[in-house]
Amino acid sequence: MMLNMSKPNFFIIGAPKSGTTALAHYLSEHPQVYFSKPKELFYWADDHPRARTRYNMFALDDYLRFFETADSTKHLAIGEGSTNYLQSRTAVSHILKFNPASKFIVLLRDPVEVAYGMHGELLRHYFEDESNFEVAWALQQRRASGEQIPPKAVMEHQLQYSDVIDYASQLSRLFALVPPEQRKVFLFDDFTSDTKRVYRDSVEFLGLTDDGRTDFPRVNPARQYRSHLIGRFFQSPPAFIEPIMKRFRVWYASQSESLKEIVGKTLSREEPRFPLREEFKTELRNVFRPNVEAVEKLLHVNLAVWK
Repeated sequence: MMLNMSKPNFFIIGAPKSGTTALAHYLSEHPQVYFSKPKELFYWADDHPRARTRYNMFALDDYLRFFETADSTKHLAIGEGSTNYLQSRTAVSHILKFNPASKFIVLLRDPVEVAYGMHGELLRHYFEDESNFEVAWALQQRRASGEQIPPKAVMEHQLQYSDVIDYASQLSRLFALVPPEQRKVFLFDDFTSDTKRVYRDSVEFLGLTDDGRTDFPRVNPARQYRSHLIGRFFQSPPAFIEPIMKRFRVWYASQSESLKEIVGKTLSREEPRFPLREEFKTELRNVFRPNVEAVEKLLHVNLAVWK
């Protein structure tokens, strides 16, 4: 039986590595917002079934329990932020069947940076076992056929790096399903250069009162575990420990950002990645160019910097 509780009514759906965690954090501190902890629940993307196992999202009641303390009289915006929903072929349509009034926020970033950043994120979670991004990029076709999938890869869809940044198809799918007044697309460059404006635009889009926020601390910097032993134990433990670690990850994700920052600094360190070879970066830009040009037409913007 479905639990009697408030329904989520807005979703930050992607793209990954594009500032979604920061925007979710800022919005979560607005007095009229209730945001799920963990941020990403992965429930609605049934074409990514293994992602649901991250937090045991097997039934609607499992999902709704993450919103059971929301107060619909106080919290006008109740949301979550699963970035795989933008890549998913099914998530948005399922969400609209669940709540037709749902609103969707999308952030888009230079596809070269997103693809490379996604590779680093998967490495950190031990969902990717090829440390060289150029090699991992070349493996996409074989992996799409089920070959050379990392044994711990829960997010197999994210190993298809070109699909992660297929913004043209993703936006076309979103625009076909969601009316303009229920969707908002931001560019990462605008978010970083004028965070206050993007935040206020998001607050207005969600129908909330301007809370006058002016402080926007850095959130979710690129990090690496100080020890592979610690990283593997937390992210990819032996099978007999995994149920315990799942419960711990859910608990950890529900904690305050200040506590997570302390733990994060203890267990990991900020570590920017080496820049890509210029020749490979040029190759990627040529591959992505038709997609970027299609996005320019969809959004009526100039994305020359991405090309």
